[in-house]
Amino acid sequence: MKKTVLITGGNSGLGLHSAEQMAARGAEVLIGCRDRTRGQAAVAHIKNLHPQARVRLFALDLSDLAQVRGAARRLRDDIGELDVLINNAGTVPTRQQFTADGYEMQFGVNYLAPVLFTHLLLPLLRQAPSARILHVASVAHWLGRINSRTWRGRFPYLVMDAYGQSKLGNILFSNVLAQRLAREGITSNALHPGGVDTGIFRHVPDPLRRLIRPTLITPEKAALLPVSMALDEDFIGVTGGYFDARGRARRSPRARDTELAARLYDETMALLELTPLAAPQPTRVPG
Repeated sequence: MKKTVLITGGNSGLGLHSAEQMAARGAEVLIGCRDRTRGQAAVAHIKNLHPQARVRLFALDLSDLAQVRGAARRLRDDIGELDVLINNAGTVPTRQQFTADGYEMQFGVNYLAPVLFTHLLLPLLRQAPSARILHVASVAHWLGRINSRTWRGRFPYLVMDAYGQSKLGNILFSNVLAQRLAREGITSNALHPGGVDTGIFRHVPDPLRRLIRPTLITPEKAALLPVSMALDEDFIGVTGGYFDARGRARRSPRARDTELAARLYDETMALLELTPLAAPQPTRVPG
């Protein structure tokens, strides 16, 4: 059965190559991006490579929660079900920036908005058999600490601390979803695609970018992992994992902390004014 896949940030880099590879395999691909011109170019690129590709564009600005809500509402009106959601879009500004809602940009775009978007699309995911949710995280989550005092701004702003927190948040959110959606048959997994030579490094100073670039892999190669996790039978029923190109990957102690995950999730739901998913009840052992 052909699957419907939605990928955020699908207009460039890892997202574009993932979208192209999934379309080549017959999936219907919805690309979410902020820049309509670049998004249209991405759709044209994919259709030029694969004339029969089913690929569509929709507007999504993760730096504005009102626009995230609007995009989710339009999607719920437009499609009947969603087989795979890939939360891929991200940003790494080297100077502190803020979202429309006043959050530090990396916390807001990389973590908070995807949590909102995922929750708002759950009705579509629930309509699909064996739906999958993927979160593009990073090995940089090892640097992350969850600190609510930095969510509205960091003083001083340390780019990798902010990035690490947002990526740790991605994994903790994935873990919570895996636990709380298990009975519904929806899986949730996080992944580290590798150090990918993409536009996410556009904010990095040129000398540092020239130093980093030789260690990076191409987005074409990096896309193999999320595409496999989205479409391959090997991942049917697999949930709560964290993967890299070699298979299951090590998570930091904080990324394995279930109490931290639950606490962050509850605080995030309060920020977004959403009703939390119910936690599974402990299984009673017969006496």
